[in-house]
Amino acid sequence: MSPEAEKSTRSFGASEKIVVRAISQVLKDRGFGQAKVDKVGDEPSRLETDYVLQGDWRVKMGATVKKISRQESEVTFLVTTEQKDSGPSGWKAKKILGKEQYEKFFGEVEMQIYREWAKGE
Repeated sequence: MSPEAEKSTRSFGASEKIVVRAISQVLKDRGFGQAKVDKVGDEPSRLETDYVLQGDWRVKMGATVKKISRQESEVTFLVTTEQKDSGPSGWKAKKILGKEQYEKFFGEVEMQIYREWAKGE
């Protein structure tokens, strides 16, 4: 995790499995493609997308889904936004997201959780 990355956390009243499916679908719907999901034993699930390029900017989304109880999960979103730069890597990290953008994203995940429940486990 780079120090320039922004993150925000929220809990949802749903199982880790349902929350991971919901986040994957929201990321896909937002144009980030299929998120890579990494789950090892009792560790929290990790999701990560590739960078999406838009002009001189690129954005990468990541999330950690931690099981709190059987029907509660804690989600931490990590957004890495970079702008083209003349430096050695060619990119410079920028903080551009505010609380409103995270709230909107969490709202989309919450709605998708209901859709996932409707599909069944």
